[in-house]
Amino acid sequence: MSNTQPLRQNAPTEATWNLVDLFPTAEAWEAAFAAADKKIPKLKAYQGTLGASADALLKWMRELERMAPAISQIAAYASLRSDEDMGNQANGALNSRAQALAARFGAAVSFATPEILSIKPAALKKFLAEKPALQKYAHYFDNIQRQKPHVRSAEVEELLAAAAEPFGMGRLTYNALADADISYGAAKGKGKTQAQVGRGNIGELLGSPDRKLRQNAWRAYSDGFLGMKNTFAGIFAAKVKATVWAARARGFQTSLDYALSGPNVPTEVYHNVIAACNRNLPIWHRYWDIKRRILKLDKLEEFDIFAPIGQPPQVGYPQAVEWICAGLRPLGDAYVRVAKDGMTAARWVDSFPNTGKRNGAYSHGVFGVHPYILMSYHDEGLFGMSTLAHEMGHAMHSYYSNATQPFVLARYTLFAAEVASNFNQAMVRAHLLAQNPDRNFQIAIIEEAMSNFHRYLFLMPILSQFELWMHTQVEQGKALTANGMNAALAELFTCGYGPAMLVDEARAGITWAQFGHFFSDFYVYQYASGIAAANALADIVLAEGQPAVQKYLRFLHSGGALYPLEALKLAGIDMSTPAPMDRAFKVMEGFVDRLEKLA
Repeated sequence: MSNTQPLRQNAPTEATWNLVDLFPTAEAWEAAFAAADKKIPKLKAYQGTLGASADALLKWMRELERMAPAISQIAAYASLRSDEDMGNQANGALNSRAQALAARFGAAVSFATPEILSIKPAALKKFLAEKPALQKYAHYFDNIQRQKPHVRSAEVEELLAAAAEPFGMGRLTYNALADADISYGAAKGKGKTQAQVGRGNIGELLGSPDRKLRQNAWRAYSDGFLGMKNTFAGIFAAKVKATVWAARARGFQTSLDYALSGPNVPTEVYHNVIAACNRNLPIWHRYWDIKRRILKLDKLEEFDIFAPIGQPPQVGYPQAVEWICAGLRPLGDAYVRVAKDGMTAARWVDSFPNTGKRNGAYSHGVFGVHPYILMSYHDEGLFGMSTLAHEMGHAMHSYYSNATQPFVLARYTLFAAEVASNFNQAMVRAHLLAQNPDRNFQIAIIEEAMSNFHRYLFLMPILSQFELWMHTQVEQGKALTANGMNAALAELFTCGYGPAMLVDEARAGITWAQFGHFFSDFYVYQYASGIAAANALADIVLAEGQPAVQKYLRFLHSGGALYPLEALKLAGIDMSTPAPMDRAFKVMEGFVDRLEKLA
């Protein structure tokens, strides 16, 4: 275990993403930035013209389709550079400039939605008939019409769009604080073992067989956030208040109504997901008791959740790519060929775990270029491979939707996003379980699965309940304080863990500060809905073969051209019912049964 994480400049080229595909040089980015900045004021010339004729509306849509991708590429380059090393202030400044440019663009085009809404439905229908080129935007227009009760005047829409930049500063501040400014210190293990704790390696440390190292790493990491709890509380409170303000400005009754109106997901789906997770908590209690007995502990503690119970294999990056491609083989040669190239020669993936790198993993689909993936790959166990498979699911979703849909319909909703990622993991997991009967390998696969389920079907539902509590507090005029937030989340964890876990309330309570996911309103519940749909789809694909594969690929191609519940129905899943959630817990319970027999 190394004492420090390596510096960014020591990253081998093959372990970094290829940003040259976005802009070949920093000078090229600056030129694109200047050109876009110069064009933004000219967009005002379209204001007041959109309802004049089918030609005028088509002219605007084509201008939007030219300008918006350019802005998104400028913003993507700056964001990716910043995430390589959050301590690099030059790249941070680049990102701040790009965010400001995007906000100016958003304000400049904000007139369009009210104007499109002012076109009478009969006239809009006539426009689409006159100009077949407008037909591909039909869902875009329908989505705008659906939200008509919550769209304000052009002047107010411009103000709301301009507010995106100052409201967005909370995310940037959070990332800088959590990834660059906090020093989490070192954790000691048995003997002379010691490791520097960081956002990029905390998962690796919590998966160590050395219990003392796990305990000290967990404490050091939690204490880093506890030491800044009031600052984090201020950042999060500002974010929640901004959401409540936006919801009220648009005439929504609650923040939840506001957040779910965008993807057109009924609030009942949110509550169904939470209810399903809560009623299946006894499965978790049983799993943790099995794990406690295997580890020969009197009481399991939170830092034991990811303790290895077998002998997990070391999986280097090339081996991970090979296994992922083998698991995805049922999706066809074309899918696998693109995915493999993205993970290797095309360098979509930035896998080097350097100091200051943004924590976690994500996929960023860049329209007109290709997706990019950020992660910190570690060879220990199967978790690095699993994360890579997950993010490639997102990346392939973006790859297909960007290739098929126009820009305004290419971006799929967050509700649909977690399906493709978890689907990849389920497919690879099924392949590895079928191919290697070795007992230790089987246990390692089950533990990888349970780690994934822990995040999606335990942790995220608890955070979802906490997020709803935060917004309700503000909506009711109550304060959000660090101590109050800690107490509320500690209570949720204590209830969730039940008698199976010894809870450190202070450190469990600060978990909210470790998740920047809250900057995307009511995102986290979609992890649970996503894994449920993904596992159901994987079962269907493995059972039915090509007919199911074709349905799944149509789902990936649909992007944002369908509402998410409709897109999933296209693939064969109805998330408006509790059935997919119950099916996911049956899958998880099957892993617990299997583990008990093996161990």
